[in-house]
Amino acid sequence: MKYFLTLSILLALVASVCEADNVVAPAARRFTDPASQDVPDFQKHVVPLLGRLGCNSAKCHGSFQGQGDLRLSLFGFDFASDHRSLNGEASSETGTRLSVQHPERSLILRKPTAQVDHEGGKRFAPGSWEHQLLIRWIEAGAKGPPRPTVAQEPPADISAADRKFFRGSVQPILEDHCFECHGFGASKGNFSLSTKAALLQGGDSGPAVVPGKPEKSLLVKAVRYSDEHLQMPPSGKLPDQHIATLKQWIAKGVPWPAGSAAPQETGATLTRLEYEPAEILFHSAGQTQQLRVIAVWQDGTREDVTCLTRFQTNNDAVVQVDRDGKASSTGSGDTHIIARYDNGVAAIPVLRPYPVAAESPPAESPQPTVASPHPIDQRVNAKLAKLALTPSDICSDSEYLRRVSIDMTGTLPTPEEVSTFLKDSRPDKRRRKVDELLQRPEYAAWWTNKLCDFTGCNPQSIRSLLEVALEEGYVKASSWYDWIYARVQRNQPYDELVAEMMLADLADPGDGMPYFWTRQSLKEPKDTAMSVAHAFLGIQLQCAECHKHPFDRWTQSDFNDFGRFFDSVTETKRRSASPKDQQLRLLRSRNIQLQAGDDPRKPLVDWMRAPDNPWFARAFVNRVWAGYFHVGIVEPPDQFTPANPPSNPQLLDWLADGFVANGYDMKWLHRQIATSETYQRSWKPNATNRNDRRNFSRAVPRRIPAEILYDAMKQATAADDKQRDVRSNLKRRAIGHLSMRMAGTHAMKVFGKPDRSINCDCERVNEPTLLQAIFTQNDPLVRMRIADSGWIIDIEDAQEASQPLNTNSLIDQVWLRTVSRHPNQAERQRALQHLQQSNTMAEGITDLLWAMMNTKEFLLNH
Repeated sequence: MKYFLTLSILLALVASVCEADNVVAPAARRFTDPASQDVPDFQKHVVPLLGRLGCNSAKCHGSFQGQGDLRLSLFGFDFASDHRSLNGEASSETGTRLSVQHPERSLILRKPTAQVDHEGGKRFAPGSWEHQLLIRWIEAGAKGPPRPTVAQEPPADISAADRKFFRGSVQPILEDHCFECHGFGASKGNFSLSTKAALLQGGDSGPAVVPGKPEKSLLVKAVRYSDEHLQMPPSGKLPDQHIATLKQWIAKGVPWPAGSAAPQETGATLTRLEYEPAEILFHSAGQTQQLRVIAVWQDGTREDVTCLTRFQTNNDAVVQVDRDGKASSTGSGDTHIIARYDNGVAAIPVLRPYPVAAESPPAESPQPTVASPHPIDQRVNAKLAKLALTPSDICSDSEYLRRVSIDMTGTLPTPEEVSTFLKDSRPDKRRRKVDELLQRPEYAAWWTNKLCDFTGCNPQSIRSLLEVALEEGYVKASSWYDWIYARVQRNQPYDELVAEMMLADLADPGDGMPYFWTRQSLKEPKDTAMSVAHAFLGIQLQCAECHKHPFDRWTQSDFNDFGRFFDSVTETKRRSASPKDQQLRLLRSRNIQLQAGDDPRKPLVDWMRAPDNPWFARAFVNRVWAGYFHVGIVEPPDQFTPANPPSNPQLLDWLADGFVANGYDMKWLHRQIATSETYQRSWKPNATNRNDRRNFSRAVPRRIPAEILYDAMKQATAADDKQRDVRSNLKRRAIGHLSMRMAGTHAMKVFGKPDRSINCDCERVNEPTLLQAIFTQNDPLVRMRIADSGWIIDIEDAQEASQPLNTNSLIDQVWLRTVSRHPNQAERQRALQHLQQSNTMAEGITDLLWAMMNTKEFLLNH
């Protein structure tokens, strides 16, 4: 009997640990086992369960106003606040939220089991593992997160009433709205709430409070938002009752009980999420795979958290996943399942090869005969092999010339250029053409235009110290464009270009470009932080200003830390003599110590340019790749998040590493992409890759960007002797200086040119619309362009002078000017018939030109 009892105790002790891999058993098993004495942890188990049930979502108790009389932090990232809310008094007459004395009477159990009315409906059944987890937690005292460690001060001589007032009314306000910036070890503006003495000392702006005099206290002034330069908290003005409480506290003399300092961060810290299997490979519809998610904590503990994880598919046409992590194959392709637990996000790859249609003729499914030695092709082809995707054939010479000319230089090739290229028999003529295009001013012009998109060069937003007319905005925007153009043209390393832009100073007569900093949209350091993160790191920080986004890594603390780098950047004649914070923290990286007179932007730029920066080089190469393929390896290109992983990580790594190793050489990057077989593939699909749009097995036709299309219409209608001038006169090109003055015009809006007013690559729209078709067919601008065509006028003049006209040559010119190829026999025959039926040759050619400018082949890059 003694042996059996001992054995039972040992089995109970190890029941929480999986023998095979030393992983703590899942909560669904641990807290339903009568032999287990484990108690659920509020952070590790209770809050994730509430998240899985949807309780802290934006549609329920996680909304700003809460639901009913209960408000939880959005997505459950404020454990202390959530614990206070759950322990608060409910206004309902049906019971209390938590009753340690009578756990089964707790509303947190009765409402989700539908024992009392619950607007959210039944979330779990009585006796389920969810029910048992919560009831075991309540029976054990419903403990919250560990009490924070605080700096102790000598006992304060305050009354019991004042102590209760501070603990119950003042401290919750400070914890919810102030500790993010001035607690947990943070001291924004050199202001800390670590002790009462620190509170009285204040920060850069002076003492925060004057005991007994709330109207003279900066704290009251800040929370009232009465001064546009001093508004706290930055996430929004406090409710009036909170402001009244703080005033009452200051009027009382700022009673501060011993041990009430701002906490230092404590509690469990999640290191990472691991998952099994590392990759899911399906072979047929209906196949299933159970996922397993393991949380690895800072203390080394590993726990199976599958039952507490929230799962979501990035593409339900490829895979679906249920709440328990069971994945089911629904179609061919590749995607990711996103697993979320605590502040961790994991992306689990899912692949299912595409089937080859048995009835397809072999010609439609060509197999590559020789493996390409190009590093890009090797990485792309490796992914295609896993998906059983056969890449399309290499495109024709005319298709390649038009495609690369548009993508690299924003310009159609001239008819003469097309003819010369088609006659060239050298095997390396495509590589030679790439080298030639990279030397043209149009290359620098178009990619300067792209950089202006990312960095926000907007004539209407650039301002000086005084209000200025829009004309000055045009002048400054053009200067901005010229500044970037000069560096792209001479192929200045990208990291140096960014460094000069980031460190520019209006007071410095050097070669910097200060207008990036003088935009109206950058009124606050937080605005600059979001702009810099978007432009140079390919990440979005907007959500983190108010809360941690469930699919991203950034917290409010990360957002505030990053914003402090720009606190000292002011639009004055002289930069601040010293940074406002002596210690700054880089995004998920190290702390930076600053001295008086230091420019905090300098260490930030050094960190961005470092070879091991995880975003800087990747963001740029991904945007350039998207410029050639209309889809990024990370798509959208400015959404580098754990929940949006690259479609081909090996490809992105190679491009980024090579870009850095080659000294951030932009032309090296363009050359590598444009000379790869991947870029040269035809748009024509085969039996396997018809539905593939993310693995680069074929070219995907995409509409020509607004500026290029505007210029292309000018090129197509220009007189023969004006073709080169139209192409090279950048002051009259929409991809050049004209771009600034055309911003906001009807033509540019119709075809999706961005205003450059928001931090989002999505502002440029390249999708075709019905309005665009109406524009190209009927808009006066298009009709005027054709009616006043220098080429058509030359034909009319030749007719009036009775000069002979070569009909076939004119037909060739129509096709060469618009779609950069010769017409096929059927097209030539139809064109000849139309010209024979026209009143004059000029009229017939005008009709053909208009018709070709309205074809998909002209409007799309393929």
